[in-house]
Amino acid sequence: MRTIGLAGGSSIRELGPISDVSLFFDCLRIHVEAAHPEQDWALLTDRLYRRYLRLEDLDQASALMKQVQSIFAAVPTASGIAWDPDLVGNREKTFLNPKLPTLADLFEKYFEHFTYCVQSSRLNYEAFKNYPNYSYEPVRIVIADLPGLARDQNKPLAEYDTLEGKPFWLR
Repeated sequence: MRTIGLAGGSSIRELGPISDVSLFFDCLRIHVEAAHPEQDWALLTDRLYRRYLRLEDLDQASALMKQVQSIFAAVPTASGIAWDPDLVGNREKTFLNPKLPTLADLFEKYFEHFTYCVQSSRLNYEAFKNYPNYSYEPVRIVIADLPGLARDQNKPLAEYDTLEGKPFWLR
């Protein structure tokens, strides 16, 4: 099973298998983006999902993620997701607990890990920005397993910028 995580600065935090992370973004699209079309969610639904967050995106993306958490707090897990019976209770297939009351509870560690990686990215930038050859270490979704992580961390950001279709972590 491939494990997907969030990376930012010098930190990597595991989120779970591909199906869990995909479910998070499905819930974001259904319960947030579709329900609140007056707001632009592209920093999360495109930049974070498919690419990476630039340094200048971090404040706005953090504010959007707090809104997502607030909206998810009003969506009951039981009615917000059609659970596959093969996943429920199978730790090898999902890290999520469908018995939690709301989507905010279900994805709590996603919000915590996002905040942690944003802080790590900012801290590293502030600490190392004056060093020769230092480049910003963006917040992005990566494959957290060692071979995939090594590949993702060495991939030039320009490849993310020109990416169309599925994100690298889904390939």
